[in-house]
Amino acid sequence: MQPVLNSSFRWVLDQPERGNMVKDIILIVFSVTLAAVGQFLLKLGMLKVGRIDDLTKAPSILFSALTNPMVLAGLTVFGISALSWLLVLSRVNLSIAYPMVSLGYVAVVFFSHFILKEHIRPITIAGCLFIGFGVLLIARGMQQMQ
Repeated sequence: MQPVLNSSFRWVLDQPERGNMVKDIILIVFSVTLAAVGQFLLKLGMLKVGRIDDLTKAPSILFSALTNPMVLAGLTVFGISALSWLLVLSRVNLSIAYPMVSLGYVAVVFFSHFILKEHIRPITIAGCLFIGFGVLLIARGMQQMQ
């Protein structure tokens, strides 16, 4: 049994250059999301390890951070993100791909607010909206390049 596609999605798949652009955007979002999740896991791990106030104690605290499961998970997820980013760079112009990384900032703000219960100021929300608008403009430019 084949899935039913709506006509607008079928139109995207019927045009090879459109299909490639959709795949590229999905790959970018995947990589950026993994990077944001990696940052979030690193933060959770460092909340357990503790704040590094005394730089003379930093090496031993950082060593203990490297044994924290959340920090290790964060580094792993971040590494997978880096590998997927290599796929992005092989397919998309850097001038288009790299600005999309800023979506990670928006994701981290939302993770911080909804999961870590951090207070987000209105100016931060405005900044996230500006970032989102900028990414939309860049994506529009990507569409016009195809």
